[in-house]
Amino acid sequence: MPQSLNIAICEDEVAETKLLCDILDHSDIKNSYTVFTCADALLASYERDKYDLLLMDIYLKDSMTGIEAISLIREKDAGIPVAFITTSKDHALESYRLSAIGYIEKPVSETELNNVLHLAMLKKADAPSLYVKRNGSLEKLALSDIMYIEQRARQIFIHMNDNTEIVCYEKLSELSGQLPAGLFFLPHKSYAVNLSYAMQIDTDLKCFVMADNSNIPIKRELTVKARKALERYFFEHTRSLL
Repeated sequence: MPQSLNIAICEDEVAETKLLCDILDHSDIKNSYTVFTCADALLASYERDKYDLLLMDIYLKDSMTGIEAISLIREKDAGIPVAFITTSKDHALESYRLSAIGYIEKPVSETELNNVLHLAMLKKADAPSLYVKRNGSLEKLALSDIMYIEQRARQIFIHMNDNTEIVCYEKLSELSGQLPAGLFFLPHKSYAVNLSYAMQIDTDLKCFVMADNSNIPIKRELTVKARKALERYFFEHTRSLL
């Protein structure tokens, strides 16, 4: 399954936004993007691990600068790749202080933007992954893209966060060793849940309620452990944002 970049664009000039979108639409790197016209809107919607790359204009007319916005984001998310887009080199040193992977002058060139996309893809490729055997070869799936894993008979169904499903002949008991205990919980011999996509535990139905509204059953004897695992994940995740 080819990896894709989820990109946030923060740009308030219509012509520059159109140019960026045109380059992204024709890039050889698969991507999707969301456009924000001010830093305030981006900050209001920003969540850790939501995007693989931020394309940030430095000079924004009706809000804080891109430098100020990324400084705030860096307090919550030190790892998100950022490329600044600007009309001058005045903030180049500040951009590198913020660990930017690119500093692109307008008008943006296709070559420069594609170089940034390749860097972001390399960073994503280094992310923790699950390796499964599929179609005669070993396939790598980013753990952050997996919502939950389900075993049915001799097949594994891996439910991804883009609503696709990966099917392979594996055993969950053999794959579970690749799943970090702090991120994944096995509530049943046939399921492994990514806690970052678990919205809550329905105590009446004894199941995880997932982000896609699916219900993942929890064995009665694992109910307390499941609740503690989810509470611990929420606590650790919230603390990392402070």
